[in-house]
Amino acid sequence: MFKGKAFCEASIYLYSKLHAKEEEITRRINALSTYQSPTVKVTDVRILSTGFDEKYNENFTSLSVRADVLVKYDPQITHLNDYRVRACTILREQLPRAGAIMAHSIDTYHPLREAGFKN
Repeated sequence: MFKGKAFCEASIYLYSKLHAKEEEITRRINALSTYQSPTVKVTDVRILSTGFDEKYNENFTSLSVRADVLVKYDPQITHLNDYRVRACTILREQLPRAGAIMAHSIDTYHPLREAGFKN
């Protein structure tokens, strides 16, 4: 039973070797943009910037990943913002390489939602 669906945003850096093919990064971005689990559904991936990290001699691509996150009902939670925090935790568990994660908003279900996202 899900209490709500949060709209979350995460920043992710993808690194690739200096002479890596562009198809490799494109494949990784496409895999990320189609990611879906029973509780997380990526809705948008945007490239923020690309560059070269001289320290590690690698190319990097900075992404903004937006996702809908379903949060299970918890009778111990009394404040709606705690569900937003829980949504960030869920997204962090499923995208462990994500940097900063923020839950922008949450829509609550009355009655509670029973089904998750379909794979």
